[in-house]
Amino acid sequence: MKGLLPLLKKEITEQIRTFKLVIVGGVFLFFGITTPFLLYYMPEILALFEDQMIIELPPPTAIQSLAEFAGTIGQVGLLIAVLMAMGAISSEMRNGTAIMTLSKPVSRSAFVNAKLIALSLNFVVSLFISAMVCFAYTVWIIESAEIVPYILLNLLLALFLIFCLALTLLCSSFFRSSLAAGGVAIAVIISQAGLSAVPVIGDYMPNRLPGWGIDLIASRPDSYWGALVVTIVIISMCVYLAQKVLRKKDL
Repeated sequence: MKGLLPLLKKEITEQIRTFKLVIVGGVFLFFGITTPFLLYYMPEILALFEDQMIIELPPPTAIQSLAEFAGTIGQVGLLIAVLMAMGAISSEMRNGTAIMTLSKPVSRSAFVNAKLIALSLNFVVSLFISAMVCFAYTVWIIESAEIVPYILLNLLLALFLIFCLALTLLCSSFFRSSLAAGGVAIAVIISQAGLSAVPVIGDYMPNRLPGWGIDLIASRPDSYWGALVVTIVIISMCVYLAQKVLRKKDL
């Protein structure tokens, strides 16, 4: 992959200059901080409305806080992943910057890989910082929790987000319209989420990964190794196909 390192440096610099790193990190950190606090203070918030309603909530648990954080990041994170990646290739093809970049001694494989690696680094770093903040606040105000299952949860969640990024990059290589790329990517992600409810087939869908992680922190025995393998294969196929599409396109 000729020119990968210079392109990767360019992509990371662009992530910083366009505030993508700040946006992703800020959103993730917001939920990392607010999730345990909202769970802890929810009874007091509801008590303000006790004249209108009577709602009794059990004391929050660490598992509940960490699972709530993972669930929120899984939903919000996939939307941000699509928004961040849907114009990564299509906008450069439309604006002509892709021609300028690829006219230099760099390969189209490096062009695609640099974008995926830079975006993935952004999401993974943002996820783990916010996850550790959430864990610290959960232990501080709610109760202690086991760190190892929580790390595994976030690794699975990170892989799911990388799947969303890779799929969106593939769609971005097909279309010159960012909106079209994002729309197709969202449709595919929603479709695989729907398939995750189908017996047998659902156990192999990428959408199972966050749920598997939540099962780990809850000490449930369920495991979805098939979904892990399939997700890695899909990510690899998305990268390969995006490279192949670019090689055949007349930029």
